[in-house]
Amino acid sequence: MRAVVIGSALLALAACDRPLRPPTHTGVCWRLAEGLNGTQDFKPMTNSVESLQACAVQLEGLRLKHGVPMTGAYQGQIIFVTDQEITAAASARAKRYPLFTPEQRAEMDAGLKRLLAQAGR
Repeated sequence: MRAVVIGSALLALAACDRPLRPPTHTGVCWRLAEGLNGTQDFKPMTNSVESLQACAVQLEGLRLKHGVPMTGAYQGQIIFVTDQEITAAASARAKRYPLFTPEQRAEMDAGLKRLLAQAGR
């Protein structure tokens, strides 16, 4: 009987731990945001985005503007933007791979900071 109770509790916990699934819509750049019920979900940020890297640049711009890490998605890949790196993976638990070299990121950040300064942000 005890095994049944423990097994039921484990199944209930597993159901609550819903894995984060990136949207697969073509050309849409998504940003992870808090939903109405307190759970996190992907919200569309921009359409007609040409590549995973282009979406990552937009998320990096948001990170620079707001000063916090950003998570987004593009065509089934999750994009993780932190102070240290910009990476992508097929899921939250999958191996992440870098999208930019440190030199590419430094150049990108310089351009984004110029754009933010011009916009007065």
